[in-house]
Order: sequence, then structure tokens, then C-alpha cells
Amino acid sequence: MASIAKRGNSFSVVYKVDGKQKWETFKTEEEANARKLEIEYEQMKGTFVPPSSMLVEDFLTRYVEVYGTTKWSHSSYNSNISLIRNYIVPNIGDWKLKDINAKKMDSFFTSLKTQKAVQQKGRGEPGLISDRIIYDINQLLSNAFQRAMEWGDIGKNPVTRNACPDRKDKKRSVWDPSIAKTALSLCRDLNLLAAMHLAIACSMRIGEVTGLRWQFVDFGDEENSFEGASLQIDSQLQRISTKSYEFLRRKQDNINFVFPTFKEKGNTMLVLKSLKTDSSRRTVWIPPTTASVLMQLKQEQEELKAVLGDEYRDFDMVIAHRNGRPVEGSNIDEKFGLFIAENQLPDVDFHSLRHLSTTVKLIINNGDVKAVQGDTGHSQAKMVTDTYAHILDQNRKKTAMKFEKAFYSDEKDEDAPEDLLDRLADYCAKNPGAVDKLKEILVPR
Repeated sequence: MASIAKRGNSFSVVYKVDGKQKWETFKTEEEANARKLEIEYEQMKGTFVPPSSMLVEDFLTRYVEVYGTTKWSHSSYNSNISLIRNYIVPNIGDWKLKDINAKKMDSFFTSLKTQKAVQQKGRGEPGLISDRIIYDINQLLSNAFQRAMEWGDIGKNPVTRNACPDRKDKKRSVWDPSIAKTALSLCRDLNLLAAMHLAIACSMRIGEVTGLRWQFVDFGDEENSFEGASLQIDSQLQRISTKSYEFLRRKQDNINFVFPTFKEKGNTMLVLKSLKTDSSRRTVWIPPTTASVLMQLKQEQEELKAVLGDEYRDFDMVIAHRNGRPVEGSNIDEKFGLFIAENQLPDVDFHSLRHLSTTVKLIINNGDVKAVQGDTGHSQAKMVTDTYAHILDQNRKKTAMKFEKAFYSDEKDEDAPEDLLDRLADYCAKNPGAVDKLKEILVPR
């Protein structure tokens, strides 16, 4: 049970935890009464957790050490540490856990909307904190306070969605297939050309393209237009911070290879990293045109090896610099941007080629999401349907036009029965089970 004691101009709720007296002070008697009822109700249910005097900054340090090391990837570690360092600790790091409630957290998220974003190295003057960043902070803190509940630091998660913007992904511009084919015909950089083909024909992400090794490329029957050519996607090229590599010790089994660096004390390192899910690790069959480009690239690399000898660092990379070292995604992005500008093509980013690939495959497969999902490596078919719903809607539009012609229009197909009833009768004759279905629909119960 709890009681209320007046102390000067304030009111305190008094209760015992493990035989020790605890005090929570409020400005008004109304607030104290509300808290007293809340404590007594939670004590009766057995869910009461006494407020912790721990600071948010100290709690987040423990959260990162306990939860982050177990659950986060290297990229998640970097982005979450950045959010904590740049936006959370400067604003609420000195708050006590016991003083935090939903109202205070909603005020915090509202205040972020009027603050300037942190200056990024090599970028121009920042604007206000974006809705995407605020959304990510909300997700991070919601997860952190959920752990605080499980660890007995707080009784209720104070993070709501009330003052958090919705996540709005920027709509990506995508080339029309005819423009993509023109672009491929104009490209003279063999590395970039091969990367574009892999993204378009094999639905590969940029890290998967740059992380592809020759040992996972099978050219099939080279004498018969590369029939049966395929490749296995099992890893991605990624630059990670040395700090995250040292911190996330248990994650090192996800690192397949660490490339040697030219700098003795670099802050980052280039690695081949395992893909996250089983569906991401996949086999993709290669169209002959793409296989031909890859064969041309392989032959060029063999010639370079013969000329450079020991100076060629052979890491077995499909997309490689002239000395054999891997080509990073940022390098491909930069080359792709220059190529677009030089040839006055519509401005798109490299990742849009994967969207183009998925779009074309959905169309030629008549919306067979499962068939396309096997190429794209999406973990769930729903991710494909959500992302490419506009493509699947094209089939529904066609259905509406077919309905218009079949039901409303007086036009007749030359090879079709005389009218709709004749068509229906003809269908039922060929499909006896359809009669029972029609009875269920047409005969009133």
C-alpha cells in the first residue's frame, strides 16, 4: 500500500520496496493521488517496478553493451551509435529514468522537428532533422525502453508514436526498359557495364554485385550460348568501422574475409560479409547476354594478370580495379552518376536498376511473386508485393478493360461464342465443378 505525505508546497507518495521506504514527489495533490492509485494497482497485480534513478545516458551505455553486441549488425551499430551520440544524449541524456513518461517523450520528439541536423563530413549546411531520422530515433528508443521494462528499470514503455512522423520512403525514379537498353549499349567501362547487367538481369544489390567472386560464377555451356549459366550470391562487400569490428566480437563469424589496407591506422576496413538471411543467399540464372559480358570481363582480367604479374592482387573479385583490388559500391555509384551526366540520360541512382529488374520480371511472369522473389532475395513475398504493388496493379487494370469488353461492350471477338451466356455455358461444359460454384453464388439462401 502507498500513502500521501504533504511536504511544504509539494505532495509525496510514500511506499515500501524490500522493506525500504521510497518517496515520489509531485507538485499537486491530484498528481500524487493518481500515482498512488497506479502504484497500488500495480502492486496488487504484481507488476510494480520502482522507478530507477539511473540517467538515460548511463542506461543507453548498458543497453548498447548488453543488447547491441548481441543483436546489431555492423551497419546498425554505426547508425544507432550515431543517433545516440548526436541526438539522444545531448537532449535527454541527463534525464532520470524515474522521471520519464509518455508526455515528456512526446515533447522530446516534437522538439526534434525544429532542431538542425548534425553536420555531416563532406556535406553542405544541414537543414532540420529529417522525419526519417526522427522515426529511427523513435524506433531505437522504443526498443531500448522495452529492454528497460524487461530488466526491471521501468514499469511502462514511455515511447509512443504520437509525436513521431510516419516513415515515408522517397519515391525512386526508375528507367523505362528501352532507356536501360540504350544505356547498356552506350557504356564503354567494362566494370560498370558488368555491374549494370548484374543489377538488371540478376536483381542484385550493389554490395552483392561488388562482393561477387569468380568462384561463384558458372558459365554453363559456353559453346551453346552459355546455356545454364548461373551464379551464387553468398556475400556482400561492405566497409565497416574498425571500432564496430572490435566491439561486435561475436559478429565476426559473419565476416568471410578482411581485405588488407594501405593505411596502418585506418578508421574503417573493407570486408566480405555474409548475407543476413537464407533467402538472401541464392542462386540466379544468368541470361546469355549478361554471361557474355562477364566472360569478356574475365578475359580482360586474365590479360592484366599476365602483364602485371605479382603486382596484380588477385582476390577473385568479378568487379575489380586494374590491380585486382575490389571496387566499392561508392565507386560504382560515382561512375554511374558521371555516365548518366555524360550521356544525358534520365537521372536515377544505381539501386534503381534492381527495381527495374524486379519490375520487368513481375511483368514477364504475370505477377508470379514467388518466382521473382527467388531472384531478388526478399525474405518475404509480401515485401515484393508491397514494393511493387503498382506493377501488380497493371494486371488488375487489364482485368477491368477485359470486363468492359466482355460485359458492357457490343463488340464481339471473331473466335468467341455469340454472347456471354454462350461463353458461360461453354465454360461449364468443360468445367463441371463450376456449375456448383455458380449455384452457390446465384441461388439465394
